[in-house]
Amino acid sequence: MIKNFIELIERHLWWVSLLSLTTGIFWADQSPAFAYSVSDTMESFIDGYSYFAPIAIYLILTPTLTKLMLSESRGKSFAKHTIKWFVVARMIACVYGVIWTAIAFGLPLYSSVDGLPEAIKESFTSLGWMLTHSVYFYAIYASIITVFVAYRVPKLADTLAKGVDLIEYLGQFIVPIIPFLMMAIGAYITILPEVLAESVGSEMGNVTATTVAILGFPVDITTPLGMVLLYVLSALLTGFISGTWHAGLLILVKRAKPDFSIKEYFSVYWIKVYPMLWATSSEALGTPLNLHMIKKFCPSIPDEVRQFVVGTGSFLNINGTIINVFLMTGLVATILNIDISLLQLLLCIPIVFLIGYGVPGIPGELILFGGPVALSMGVSPELMPVFLGLFIGLQIGLPDSFRTAANSTDECLCAIILNKRY
Repeated sequence: MIKNFIELIERHLWWVSLLSLTTGIFWADQSPAFAYSVSDTMESFIDGYSYFAPIAIYLILTPTLTKLMLSESRGKSFAKHTIKWFVVARMIACVYGVIWTAIAFGLPLYSSVDGLPEAIKESFTSLGWMLTHSVYFYAIYASIITVFVAYRVPKLADTLAKGVDLIEYLGQFIVPIIPFLMMAIGAYITILPEVLAESVGSEMGNVTATTVAILGFPVDITTPLGMVLLYVLSALLTGFISGTWHAGLLILVKRAKPDFSIKEYFSVYWIKVYPMLWATSSEALGTPLNLHMIKKFCPSIPDEVRQFVVGTGSFLNINGTIINVFLMTGLVATILNIDISLLQLLLCIPIVFLIGYGVPGIPGELILFGGPVALSMGVSPELMPVFLGLFIGLQIGLPDSFRTAANSTDECLCAIILNKRY
């Protein structure tokens, strides 16, 4: 019964999330008591974030890296080639996401008034401090050490590798609370000026921007409807950029397989897979359908290739998610008038690249990136709670739908490309 309820929520998640966000905004606008109760809850959550996030990073990243290492050591040359291909694709996706974020929000090359050399020095100094003082990186270091120890103890490695399946299983239970989270973030952004006034002083209460421009399109965020529009546009931006990434893969497939039919791809495979993935925001729920439709569309791909690419792709090929991390960083920084630059985002790539291995099958997975990204952007302690609240809240719902659908449909094209090596 619980499983059926979760599947029902997943099937209607996109519109339930949008409705919940709108409800939260207008309810908070009419009831200050509700708004401040939500604000207090958000503050309690953010206060605990610095404690549970490093633990979550360690517990999630460790089994994923272990499974990755076992795949390399026990697999054939094809397995190693596939993993390396996904790694290179992720690095390219990071750079792609950074460039698009800079374009979408009009970010400068560097933010220092003293010139590029000083900006590079400041950025590397900030990165160095974070590498040696951040609890998030302590968690990453501990995870890497554990993986190397487990690699020499096969039984421990096998046990840890099974943790990935457990994570994906537990991830489904997050789905029913997403509408409530969307309602909460709707209320939170409604009273954001008051929250900022309390956090950084009354003279800083107007620290937020009144207008946010996405690809040159200005959005007035001083009204509830404006915030809803900004949320929808940021989700559409995620879908658009993920779509251009997908188009790049289509070009690679066409080069590798000249007889590949793009028309047939969309009519036979894409149209039957993408809507379900988009509506449910669940890669785990869509995996059986994805495997079936890839087999139907490309029967010439051996089962072992199809299953391995889709299986490893579920935690290695999450480039829609990677791109969205940078977009959300640019969006929240713009809302809060935090000056960030292309250079800062580029230096943030190693953080996003590595943490990205720890988010398989988790709805709202960007929560793990919030703290590390905020630190790398130099967000002040006063603005940190608000930055995290917006970063965590605005990535749920529609953005999740677009990045999940992009991640999974990419796997079909990756299977075609990688099958040429088999």
